[in-house]
Formats: sequence, structure tokens, C-alpha cells
Amino acid sequence: MDDKLTPRQLKRLQEREMIDEYHKMVTEKALEPLYQSFMEWKSGTLPYFELTELIHQFHKKNQEIYKDFNYTEYHELVLLAKMKLGRLTEEEIKDNKRLLEILGYEDRSTGLEE
Repeated sequence: MDDKLTPRQLKRLQEREMIDEYHKMVTEKALEPLYQSFMEWKSGTLPYFELTELIHQFHKKNQEIYKDFNYTEYHELVLLAKMKLGRLTEEEIKDNKRLLEILGYEDRSTGLEE
């Protein structure tokens, strides 16, 4: 199917796949402590009422993740995904210096403070 896509459509598809990969990474990072809490609850070392509070806290965190991925400008989301996945090109770093600084990017090879 990819061979019938225009270059622009292919780029958009690749960006969408990268955003999905980043979304999975962020969500799994947020889920891992909750999973550990379920394991503690199951083994009897965590009371149920503490687990329910942790579930509630995760739900709030997941709502923030949802907002980040659904209400962030597309270009910014692509840059953020590339930054977090370590896929920024030198050109993207140069062209988006200010936005990347706002997103917390630190270029360790050349420095953004030039």
C-alpha cells in the first residue's frame, strides 16, 4: 500500500507511526508503576484502598497524556516525539532551536546556546 502514497502522504504516515511509538512509550512508562502496585496488591503487601488511589492517580495522568497527544499542535508533537525517541536531525535541531529549547531539548554535541 505504501507504494501508492505520495511522498507527502508517506512522510505523514511515518510521522504518525513515530507519534504512535512515542505514545506507547509514554503510556507504558506511566502504567509500569501501576502494574507493580497491582502485583503488590495481589501478593497482599498493598491494601486495596491504596491501590484504588493509585488507579485514580494513573487515570489523571492518562488524561494528561491524552490531552498532550490530542491537543498539541501536530508539528510540535512530531518534534517532541523525535526528540524523546532520539531521532532529531541536525537540520531539525537548527530550524526549530527555540521550540526545542521550550520542549527541554539539550543538544549535547554542539549546544543550543550558540
